[in-house]
Amino acid sequence: MESVKLTVQPRQHTGKGAARRLRRAGKVPAVLYGHGATEALAIIGEDLLRIQQSEAGENTILDLVIEDESPRTCNAILREVQIDPVSRAPLHADFYRIVMTEVIRVTVPLEFINVPEDRLKRLQAQLAPIVREVEVECLPRDIPEVIPVDVAALEVGDVLRAEALVLPPGVTLLADPEEAVVTLEAMRAEAAAEAASTEETTPAAGAADEEASAR
Repeated sequence: MESVKLTVQPRQHTGKGAARRLRRAGKVPAVLYGHGATEALAIIGEDLLRIQQSEAGENTILDLVIEDESPRTCNAILREVQIDPVSRAPLHADFYRIVMTEVIRVTVPLEFINVPEDRLKRLQAQLAPIVREVEVECLPRDIPEVIPVDVAALEVGDVLRAEALVLPPGVTLLADPEEAVVTLEAMRAEAAAEAASTEETTPAAGAADEEASAR
């Protein structure tokens, strides 16, 4: 995984008042911790949003540049962002200092692939994810953006467990191998009837074209 350069500033003042002033200036108060040291920082809100919206999200490896009197650099990842429940604006960010030669624990999202849509309709079944992310351990450079979960072979009632996940080289699963990840379940009678009704009332593309031509 490639690293992303991020510039932050040391935060001289802490407390609620100082944090509010930072946010009014378009910045977010943050803390960098790990390896025995903790520092109060400030990050530009747009930069924080850019990291969150990147493909790797909070698992993005950061080349953190701390703009002090003597600028310093270190590697870090974004551990947590506190969000205002009303405005959804970021309130605070936690960064964790890492060493590229040391394994770390991260949570990686699952991506369900090869979903057999036609078979699901025929069986009146639906894919039911039980977990959408798992904890793994690896070197920072080996952090996967997602872990693909192939569900093509699932039959109704089948449960795919964590032990069946195919992990990239260098990545170790920390979740319980017996933990259920996803299942294929039969739709309830009401949901199946609604799905069938929707299909019946939706005209096929060809029929829609013919109807349009006749007008």
